[in-house]
Amino acid sequence: MSFKDNLLDDLMREHGHSLEDVPQQRRRNVRPLLAAAGALAIAGAATVAITANTGQEAWAVTKNADGSVTLTIRDIKGVDAANAKLREYGIGAKAVPMSRDCAPLDESKMDLLDDYKLPRITEDGKVTMFPGDVPAGYKILLGISTMPNRGTGLGFTGPHRDPAPDCLAEVGN
Repeated sequence: MSFKDNLLDDLMREHGHSLEDVPQQRRRNVRPLLAAAGALAIAGAATVAITANTGQEAWAVTKNADGSVTLTIRDIKGVDAANAKLREYGIGAKAVPMSRDCAPLDESKMDLLDDYKLPRITEDGKVTMFPGDVPAGYKILLGISTMPNRGTGLGFTGPHRDPAPDCLAEVGN
């Protein structure tokens, strides 16, 4: 594992539980957050491991009682079906594979919006969002790592203008 991966693992292990207690609010000054989220997704450093168990579905999209939608992807084969369900539920996100073969993200298409909400990613790799978290015409990209020895993981970018790319560049091991 690279230094960045080790650092992220240490931070998540030591402080990840406290992130779940932070109230979700609309972002007003997102310039630093957007740049950081985009850079982390591009570098693959914002990856949260998902354990792939045989016998489990490749993906799940669940509508919750509070109106939010939770996404779990355990296998890259579930991306297309999961994205169809996210669109059906009005979620401004798109799951995409991360690959070394993908072109770098065009940051000029990542706008500094005043009113959007980043997804919540839990330690077990579930992503939760509400319809309307991201303005129409934009998508938050949920990058799914396919690199060996990293399991399957998720990272995310800030809002990207449509049409959103079909993959994210991944660097690292």
